[in-house]
Amino acid sequence: MVVEAAIRSPALPDRRAVWPVLAPVTIDGIGTAVPAHEVDGDEVLRLITQVWPRLERRVSLFTEELSGTHRFLVRPIEEALLALTPGDQAARYAAEATPLAIAAAERAIVDAGVAIADIGLIVVSSCTGFVLPGVDVALINHLGLRRDIRRMPFMNFGCAGGAAALTWASDWVRSHPEESALVVAVEVPSLTFRPADTSADNLLSVLVFGDGAGAAVLRAGSVPGQLGIGRTGHQLVASTTEALGFEQADDGFRVVVSRQLPRLLETHLPALVDDFIGPASELDVVALHPGGQAIVDAVTRSLGLHERQVGATQRVMRSTGNTSSAAILFVLQELAAQLPAADGRGLAAAFGPGLTVELIELRWAS
Repeated sequence: MVVEAAIRSPALPDRRAVWPVLAPVTIDGIGTAVPAHEVDGDEVLRLITQVWPRLERRVSLFTEELSGTHRFLVRPIEEALLALTPGDQAARYAAEATPLAIAAAERAIVDAGVAIADIGLIVVSSCTGFVLPGVDVALINHLGLRRDIRRMPFMNFGCAGGAAALTWASDWVRSHPEESALVVAVEVPSLTFRPADTSADNLLSVLVFGDGAGAAVLRAGSVPGQLGIGRTGHQLVASTTEALGFEQADDGFRVVVSRQLPRLLETHLPALVDDFIGPASELDVVALHPGGQAIVDAVTRSLGLHERQVGATQRVMRSTGNTSSAAILFVLQELAAQLPAADGRGLAAAFGPGLTVELIELRWAS
């Protein structure tokens, strides 16, 4: 399996001069799913101030950012802001994540028009709960996938999991051109919310996260008018392990979201992207992980992007929010429905604990 690294050592020559020519991979179908309970930004703000009255002034700073936004939750918002024990979280995760994953996968398979027997790999990303056997086993059983299918469950990639899953799946279909791969990312971060935690990290998480699932079917070759995957890259940024992640607490997962994250991305991302794909400002589109307005603004500014390049990201951030690892699949679905030109080139980028940066070259042609 060949995975193209995203960064070069300063002592090495520019690796863009020796980029390998890779066989094309097509995103043959995409599907997404959200739970039934829809809330808008005003409802989120109102409920937070009810649970944490003393934070009303701090919360009010996000009024403009959340105005007109929407999120989807697996529980009514009044219930979602009530604490769950770790045992209850695990039970609700199993009950809620599995049907969301199935719905997204079924839609991606229908969109691709692929035969179930032709799917030889399933990659499942999820970090907001744990069940064993995993969601991948439930998908195999429900969808009637092959009993000898290769399984690749991801848990520790966090918000970068969807992009990482696409990377590994694209490598696999290049070496198995006769078979397709199914990628599924499902997250229910609302179940991990801890009302007793009034930290800035927890506040930021409840302001941006929503529940949902995304799925994609990949196959070798190119299809006119459909998004394709070219080179892929990944980088674990040094000295940033405390910027993003989960910590296990007595009452569940404690979210860690450093307020320095936008600055860290502004500092490190430009060199990574330029080395990986060249000037991002010259691309047709850039599909960013919708991790919150501060993240998107920092990346847009540091890469010198135009608003039109990140339109799909902005629309997803307003319509479904940050669904963690699933979010990049929502953005790619939005992008695939409105490609800006008959022929083009773009970049998908997602960020996770580590700090991990996942980069994917996007290509399409008429």
